[in-house]
Amino acid sequence: MKISVGGMIASGKSTLVKNLGEALELPVMEEFEKDDEVFNTLLKWLYEKKDNVEMLLQIYFIHNHWLNQQKYEGHFIVDRDLIEHWLFAYHNLRNMPTIMNMYNGVFHSYMNQIKHPDVYIILDVNWDQFKDRVLKRGREQEIENFELNQSYFQALISDYTQKIVSQCSVYGIPYHVIDTNNKSEEDVLKEALAVIKQLKS
Repeated sequence: MKISVGGMIASGKSTLVKNLGEALELPVMEEFEKDDEVFNTLLKWLYEKKDNVEMLLQIYFIHNHWLNQQKYEGHFIVDRDLIEHWLFAYHNLRNMPTIMNMYNGVFHSYMNQIKHPDVYIILDVNWDQFKDRVLKRGREQEIENFELNQSYFQALISDYTQKIVSQCSVYGIPYHVIDTNNKSEEDVLKEALAVIKQLKS
């Protein structure tokens, strides 16, 4: 069984993945290794609005995800699945239609080569909760460039859940949306475990 967890930045996604891994005693496929110099550099450049970074970052996202998934078999949990990277590409490349068309071809090719989730748990969060969580978790890249990227973050959050649900429908992936607003980590974990238990039964 492949369980994927997705959601907007600072929605509690990685925390839920960690808690599910411990509760179910399953290996976790991280979104990226924390010392991934390429990812960290490209993301920093994106937040700093450097020119011509978007395509490099989006292709690196999906290629790195595909490489990492080759290491996993059987039952495992994924922190942000491949399908979700399409949404970031949509927001970063939509003003470059030719490049977005090329990206779509690459993306669909990768989607056809990986195991799809047996369930996609999508964490929904509103703008106020998102902003509060971003500032509290204190990641330097996000905080230093928050004002510069506020419109980008707002555009992402406005249709994040809706577009992930739509992509799950396109690829026939079962999904469940959890409203994380004003919920504790324990509440979110309890709901996610109930979804997975129902899937197993």
